[in-house]
Order: sequence, then structure tokens, then C-alpha cells
Amino acid sequence: MEEASNMEILCRRSTTDDAIPVKLIIGDDYSAYEQLYGNYCIPQIIETSYFSVTATNADGDMLGFAAFSDFPCLTPQIPSDTWINFVYLHYKTENIHANNTLWLVFFAAKPEVADDVINNIFATLYSTLPDTDHVLFALYREAGPVSPISDYFSALPERAPTDVFQGDVLWSPREHVIPDLVIRKGKVEDYDDLMPLLLAEVGVLTEMGDDFYLEELLEHQDAVHCVLVAEDAETGEIVGLMCMSSSLDDQQYFVKHFNTEPYQKLKRWHQRHEKDQAHGNKNSFQIDFFYLNVEYECRATDFLRPAFKEFPFAEYAYIRLPHSIPDHALLSKFQYVPLKQGLTLKQGCFVVCRYILDDLEVRKAQPDDVARLAHLLSAQTELSKGRADETVAHAQLCASEAGPPGEAVISLLHKGNVIGTLHVQEMGDEETFQFVAEFAVDSKIDFLAANRHSHREYEEIGLEPRASPSKRTDSLPGLLVKYFYIKPIFRPHTRMFLRESLRLLRKEVLYYSVSLEEEVYNALQAELTLAIPRRQMHVPGQPMAPEAEPEDLVTLHFTSRRLLSEFKTKIHSRIVVIGASCTGLSFIYTLLALPYIHFSNIVLISRDGVPDHPNVSDHTWFADTLSFLEREYMLFRLPCKVRIIEGNLVDFERTEKYVVTDNGYVEPYDHLVITAGRQYTVPKELSPPKYLARNGVFPLGSKLMIDKLMQHVRESEIYEDDLSHCVIYGSSLDSFCTLTALLQLGVKASRLALVSPKVTDMDAEGVFRDPAVELKVDKLCEAMGMKFYKNHELERMEYNDDNTLTGIYIVNQSQPTSEDGEAAQKGRRSVELPCTMFIYCYEKDIDPAILSALNKRSIVFDGRVIVENNYRTTDKQIYAAGPIAMFSRRFGPSQPFETFSSMEVGRHLCHTVLAFLGVEEFKANIEEEEEEKDGIDREQLRKERRGQLFSDEAAQLAQDKGLKDEVIERPKPLPQYKDNMMWCVLLPNDYHYFHCQTYDCKSESVKLANNISTEDDNGDSYVRVSVNTTQYIQSISYLGSNRIEVHNFKVLVGLPQTYLNIVQRWDDGLITDVLGFLRQHWTMAVYYDKYQGFIENLKGKFRRQRDIQMLSEYILEHVQAENVDQIDESRRKRYGVEVTAETQQMVQLELIKFLHQNKEFLPIYFLPDVSSYIL
Repeated sequence: MEEASNMEILCRRSTTDDAIPVKLIIGDDYSAYEQLYGNYCIPQIIETSYFSVTATNADGDMLGFAAFSDFPCLTPQIPSDTWINFVYLHYKTENIHANNTLWLVFFAAKPEVADDVINNIFATLYSTLPDTDHVLFALYREAGPVSPISDYFSALPERAPTDVFQGDVLWSPREHVIPDLVIRKGKVEDYDDLMPLLLAEVGVLTEMGDDFYLEELLEHQDAVHCVLVAEDAETGEIVGLMCMSSSLDDQQYFVKHFNTEPYQKLKRWHQRHEKDQAHGNKNSFQIDFFYLNVEYECRATDFLRPAFKEFPFAEYAYIRLPHSIPDHALLSKFQYVPLKQGLTLKQGCFVVCRYILDDLEVRKAQPDDVARLAHLLSAQTELSKGRADETVAHAQLCASEAGPPGEAVISLLHKGNVIGTLHVQEMGDEETFQFVAEFAVDSKIDFLAANRHSHREYEEIGLEPRASPSKRTDSLPGLLVKYFYIKPIFRPHTRMFLRESLRLLRKEVLYYSVSLEEEVYNALQAELTLAIPRRQMHVPGQPMAPEAEPEDLVTLHFTSRRLLSEFKTKIHSRIVVIGASCTGLSFIYTLLALPYIHFSNIVLISRDGVPDHPNVSDHTWFADTLSFLEREYMLFRLPCKVRIIEGNLVDFERTEKYVVTDNGYVEPYDHLVITAGRQYTVPKELSPPKYLARNGVFPLGSKLMIDKLMQHVRESEIYEDDLSHCVIYGSSLDSFCTLTALLQLGVKASRLALVSPKVTDMDAEGVFRDPAVELKVDKLCEAMGMKFYKNHELERMEYNDDNTLTGIYIVNQSQPTSEDGEAAQKGRRSVELPCTMFIYCYEKDIDPAILSALNKRSIVFDGRVIVENNYRTTDKQIYAAGPIAMFSRRFGPSQPFETFSSMEVGRHLCHTVLAFLGVEEFKANIEEEEEEKDGIDREQLRKERRGQLFSDEAAQLAQDKGLKDEVIERPKPLPQYKDNMMWCVLLPNDYHYFHCQTYDCKSESVKLANNISTEDDNGDSYVRVSVNTTQYIQSISYLGSNRIEVHNFKVLVGLPQTYLNIVQRWDDGLITDVLGFLRQHWTMAVYYDKYQGFIENLKGKFRRQRDIQMLSEYILEHVQAENVDQIDESRRKRYGVEVTAETQQMVQLELIKFLHQNKEFLPIYFLPDVSSYIL
């Protein structure tokens, strides 16, 4: 075994999965630990503590564990809400406050490495939470000295004896682990020590401009110029540098160009001292340069107090940095100040106020706080006057004796002045459970782990009638935010304010829900975690629930005590998205859904803003791809998340990095993402000279054009004779949506004519991807009196003298064409259709304004924007994806983006851009670009990469031809998209069509598939389930007059059919109604939204089993030896016998545990008792 002192110890945040290894470390010493910590529960400690750390070796084996909280949660004798008063009353302390102190509530480590483990854990604590200056530990006297805690801590001197707690409070200061930096004024002698550090460029935050002369700065310091140097407290080594200056011109420039209104335009808070009057209106200084050794970055804010001391007249300091600067510890006390609208400066600005360094007080609101709160809100400009008045009125109500039960107000104070307020309401278990049922709150909060009696949840549940299972969310009581405000300059303390509020009110979770009708607290949302809406499972046998009204929908944000210690990374890069296509919205949604990053600069530029969700539109003109739930869609309408500019892109400047819209907006960017869709565009040779809508010709596209179309129907169409048609020209599902919308607007079915040209690249199964559905739809429309002209193309359009449409001529595409000879073509007959309205929804093209801008700025275009496999265009800061883009031809043939799921394309695009933004999790998505640097042997590098980038065949071919140094390059492969494709359409006569298929489902595979289909006796409901040759469900189609549970059925596509055993039951004649079969109660678990995640986790555990690994190797050898792409049924059964009983039991146990953990939502299953398997 390695010596403890030589062992590498790694520290990370703990998860509830660490509970078992911690128990193994405790072993047989449970009673000793219980004497030390009281009645403890490890999973509960991990979930409810503020910060918990796991120490492991390089192999991942646990060496130790520690948990810290903001109160002594395992010591009930010390009250959680008043512990600070208890400590002050009974112990002699200095500088210990609730906002800079944590309690060690649990520690366990292997004895041989305990000293090293506690050292590493505390170093991790102080570097991760730099505002923590002290750690306390409550030690019962009966426990006696405990190593290594007693060695690491010292007892606080007792001020007054107490009978409440029989023990000592131990204390450990941060400075014993990570001392403060020694900050002093710079001297000329420091020049020689500093320059090598600065030239290395490691740890330099600001740019060293051409006018940066450090020697002069050190020599010429005065009242408005200062240089500070940081030294290591132990070695005296110089590790940091800050250069500052104060100028009224610089301050005025800052105020003029940046949005400083929330900071009173840097005006003074308090009366200036007489000695500082000479500085006039100057109230700030600028940090011109900053360097800090990266090993000391957690102590960056140590510079701020000495800096303000050097400028006693200044209340503000600011630093100018690029918007795309990575998050830095120095900026943790600063607020990002956005540019004023229309400005395109490349550098952003961050501001800090000297008063943020003072001690703040958090307390339950007192009656005299109401007047102070009213004064605070009267001076702010972010909340409306109505909301501010409501906040004050509610504070006054809660302060009275007749205050509403369960509601409370918490005040944040600075030197007696209210600078923040939080109004909350206690949540009952039913309300909390409703949030958990509708949003994925439990993806971040483990309510089961927080319950110390969680093993009881795995006891047997029989089939006898029973009451609904208890809602287990009561293990973490919560609060619901009603009102909130905090003064802008103090917002870096928001998380501390929320943590202290939870402590004072003895709660664990804070929720904040907001509807579209309410004002949004941006500062609060920025610190909370977004709750992703859950896909609601329709319970078989229950009637379909009506769609929720928009005003009833809410978004939910939340946090817990543990989550408050996970500070978000702030990214201020200006991300501008062009086009509100599904790809673009998916890109934005993926950004917003990241729980550990806050984006402050997301802008969407779209001609119509964000389109309405299909569920809230009165008339649906386009096929619904079921991309977003309504609750997900709400995010795009919250102004705090995305700033939306309604307009068209008409130009952009690549050097200065800004875009221009047709309505005069100038928007700067750091990353420009073009995801505009292609629009239906009437060909020039067919369109009238101008004013399409006035002539009766409408390309199906923009909201403006659709509004004009509906206006045309209402004002003129009803007066036309019955011989005049309304022609819809198109071959997609959108054309059938248009038919339905026109019928809803009152157009007679007999006057509607659908002209559908051939589409060369359309699947052989047709627009509905199922010949039976297509035939039924044709009969339905013909029965209603509509006219269909399939395989007809538009030949010409006729207009009268006023350029008003009078008719069109179409020709059958199956008739002879010019390629068949002139004589044959003369026999081709045209069909005349008199019409006064023509709706074009056939071929799409790029927006002309966007095309013009791309050409003007030399972005390579070949029918679509050409992109690399990382979505970059010829400009590395401009990305494109979706219908407007295509991969470069050098990657070989590729399918258009439209043939894949737009949601998946948008997600992958987002992950790639995040990699370029430096987010570590996604860096595998991009290929590192090699820079030309002096001293690198490019030829040797090329040879080393040959084996990685070049195919074996190409290398052999080059060798055969004698080309020793020439090979055929194989670029990095294109992204692979594998999500399902879905369409949902309301057809004429209120028929519903739904189709979902896998990404690789083609007409050839459907012909070879086992297609299971049934319809009811009157032909009113048709369902087809297609199972491919590999026994996977590749598609589901439905046509019927009743709405079906599409969000249930879409999850079946792509699953093995054995999940339902549908093929065997169909062959045995047990299924006579496919729809009824899919609605049986036992299918609930498959439709449950967490089921897919469970399957993926189970697969991971399955692959780690030794028998499965050996079986996988054997199957792979068989597949390669016999060159087959699938395994026959006899071999499947033979392989199944090789799975050991241990693996089978593991799978069964995991499934039963999953059903127990989700029994509130899956209440129909018998569940055996597995509590003995739960540690």
C-alpha cells in the first residue's frame, strides 16, 4: 500500500451514491459515530447539507467524507435560526457571522489517511467557497477528543456557561489553511519580479496594451493613480498586481455608454467628507490592469478593500473586459453592466460598490422595516409602481398581528437600511407534490434520500385496493416566493440572502413560479435552477385532458440549501440567434436549461418574434412536429431569459461584429448563430409584378402574410361566385393544414382545390408515410366536395387589368414532357382553374434579405450556407444550422437538415458552440485546431496524425502508387442525428393524423417490416405499428376522429418490440384492436417520462456485469465471422441462457426499486418487499 503522505487525494462534491462507501468506512464504529454526531443518516446529510465533499484516491476509491452546513443540523440543542446569538452569548468570538461561517456536521475517513483527507477537504472548502472564513464544530463532552477533528480545531473560550448544550464549540479559521494575501502598494523595485510573470501571460485578466509601462506606473503614483502588489503571506513571493486610476472623463465615458441607471449613474450614496471635496463629481476608479497567479485565484477579492482604501472618495470601482471573458474569481463581487442599446463596443464593463464589502444582516422583518422598504422601492426603476406598492402592502400586512398564517418577510440590511426583501409562503405537501409532478424538480433534489426512513418506501405493496401512496416531498419542506427585490449593487449576495432565509424559517427548498401575466424577478431567476417541465403521461382509461389555458401555465425555478453552494458560471458573451425556426429555438432552450450556467446576453432576431405554440393558435397553418411542450415554450416569452427583436437581418459587419435589422436595430455579437428557416416563396416567373396579397396570391409564410390571407377571406372571398376556387398549391402536410384552416375560416369545401406537384425526393409512401392513411384522407376530402389534382404542376397564372388573380393553368406531370419529343409535348393538355385566391406552399427558399447579407459579407453559399462539421461558416464566429445550411461537399454526400429532428440538430449545435465558449463538458464536440507556432515540426506532426485521420485503404493506395508522403484525407465525420421524427396534423372534418418514425425509417424498410394495423368497424380509427427486421418499432401511424395521447405513443418508437411483446401477441391472435392494446393499464411504466432514463442507467449497470462482457465479445466475434447484421431468433434464445442468475436478479431488483421510487405515478403494480436490499 502507498504511504499516506505520497497518496494523491482528489476531492469532489458528494452525491447520494456516496452513502454506501461512507457506511463502509464507518464499518463497525456506528455507535462511536452516533455518540459523536447523534442520530445521523448519511443520504439525508448529503442531500440537506450546504456543502459536502468526498475525498478519493486516483482510482476513485473513497478515502473520506465531510459535510458542512450553515447551522449545526445534527445538534438540536443549538437552535438553527438563532445559533449566532447562542455562540455570541456563551463563547468569546470575533468576526464570526452567519454569512461567513459554516458548521462541520459530519466527518469520516480511513484512519491511515485521516489527517491528509481533512487537510484536502478544508482546502477544497475554502477555495470553492472563498467567502467562508470560519468553520465551527459542536463536540459533545461525552464523545471526548476525536482525531483528527480535535487536532484540527481549537475550542472557543467560554464566555458564560450553558446547560443547553453539554459540550464545546470548536473553531477552525480559513487563514490556517489559505491565508489572506498580503496587499501593499507597489514599489519600483517590484518591476524585475513582476515583468517575467506578466510576460508569461498566465493569470493576466486584462490586456497589456501598447501604452502599458509598468515601470512608469510604479514610479508615478499619486492620489488618482495607484499600483497594488499581492504577496504570499508565508513566502513573501509576489503573486498578484492591480493597477488603478481615477478620472472624471473615464467615469463619464462609462456612464454614457453603459446602462448605469440601476447604479444611480455612479452618483454618491452618502455625503462626501470635507477632505474629499476636491474630487468633485468623481466617485469611482478604474482597474486598468489585473494579474494574479492562478494558484491564488480564490483570494482575488482580497484586493478590493485595499483598493478602496487607496481611493477613499470613491464608492464604485469598475473594470473593462471583453464580453466573452471567462468567469473569474475577482468578478464574483462585481455586477455585469450591459451596453446601451445600439452601441457596439467590444469591451463590457463590470462594477462593484465599496459597501458590498461590509457585513450585512439578514433577519425576519420587523415593523420598522416597512418604512425602510417603502423608501428602497420608491427609488428603484426595475419594478412597476403597482408591484412595488403590493410588496410594501404585503410587508405591512405580515408585520401586523393579523398577518396571514404561513407567510413571512425576510429583510436584508446594510447598516440598518433595508437593501433587500423576500416575501414567502409556506408550501403544503400537496402543493410541493404538484410541482414535482409537473416539473423535473427531483432531477436535482432527491426527496427520497432526504427522508431518514426511506427504507420503508421499499416495503411490499399488494394488489388490494389502497389509498394513494403518501407524497414523499414532505421530507424537504419548502417556501414559495411571493415578492422579491434586492438593490442591484448588492446582488452578488443574493445566494447568501436566500440561504439565510431558509435557515431562519427552517425550510429546505425555495420555489419561484411565474406566469406570463406576472412581472419577473430577473435577479432571483438568475440564481435559481430552472425546473424542466415533465412530459405528462396520459393514464390509460382516463379521458384526454383539455389543453391548459395560456394564463394557467407557469415556469418554475427552485433551489435548495445544497444547490445554493453550487455557484453558476456566468457567461456574458453576446449570442445572437437569427431566426425562430425550431432549430434556433432548440439551440436557445438548451442554453437556458443548463443548470450551472447563467447566460446574460442571448438575443433572438426574428421577423415575427417567437411564433405561437400550436396548442394556442386559433388556426394551425403548419404541421406540428411536437417539438416543445407548452410549458417549455413559455421560456422564450420571458424577457429575463431572451431578448427578442422583431425584424429581418439585412446586414452584418464581420470585423466590428454587429448585425443590422430592417427596422434599424444594431445588435453587437460575439457569436452569431444563423438558424433562419426557408420560406415558401412564389417563383418570380409565376408571381404578379408586386403586391402579392393584393392580387390574391399568398405564399404561406410570415405572420403578416397569414393575417392578410385571413383578411382576404373575410372581406372578399365570401362575395365571389361558387365557380371561383381557392387553390392550395403544395405537396406537404402544410397544405392539408391550410385546407383545415380555410374550412375553419368559413370557406366552403366545394371551393377548395388542392394541386399537388410531384416531389422527387419524397419517400415512396407519400406525404402521410402510410398508403392506407393517404387513401383514407383522399376519400375524406373528396366526400366533402374538395377537388384534388395530384401530380399536377403550375403552368401559368392569369391576372386581369388590375393585376388581380382570375385563374391558373395546371398540367398533369404524368403527361409527355419536352424530353419526350415535341410532338408528344403538343398533346399535353392544360387544365384551367378559375380562382381568386392562390396559396403557395410548395418549394421553399432562403429569405432574400438574409441571402443578400451573406453574399455581401462573403459567407460561402451554395444554395445554402456552407458549414464545417462543427457548424462554423467561413467566419469562425458565425455558425449556421437547420434548413438554411448544409455541410461542405468535402465531407461527401449528406442529407439536408430537414430530414432529421430539428430539436436534436439545435441541441447538437448548442453543445458545439458551448465547447467553443470553453465549457469543459462539451469540449469533446469540437476538433482542436492546430495553430502554426514556431518550433513545431509540422511535417512530423502530419505524419503522427496520419494514422488517426487517414483511412487504411487510402494509405495503402498511396503506397502502391509510390506516394510516400501523399495520402487521401478522411475528415472528421459529420454529426450523427438519431432522434425520432414526428408530425401531428388536424385534417378536415376534425380528423387527427399522427405519425412518428425513427431517423432511419424508409419505405424499403417498411415494406420488409411486420406492419401491425387495425381499424374500428366504421373505419373511423386506424393505427399501424411497424416493427422492422431487427425487432424494433420503427414507426407508428394514426388517423381518426378522436384525439389520442401522442406524447404516450411517441416514446414507443425506437424501442424493442419485446417491451410490449406486440409481435407475439399479434401472431397469436390476441390483438384485435392495436389502439386498445396500447392503452392497457400495464403499459403505464413504458409511457412514464423517467422510464427511458431508468433503461439507460440499467444498461450501464448491465454492461459492467462480467457475464455480459464475455457474451458481448462472443456475439461480436460471431457477427464479424459470419458477416451478418442481425441475430436470428434461435441464437437469441441460446445467448439468453448464458446470462447468469446474479445478473438476472440485478435487473429484477433495479426494476422493482424503480417502481417503488415512482409508485405515486405508477400505482397499479404489485411490488414485493425489497427493503432488506436498501442500505
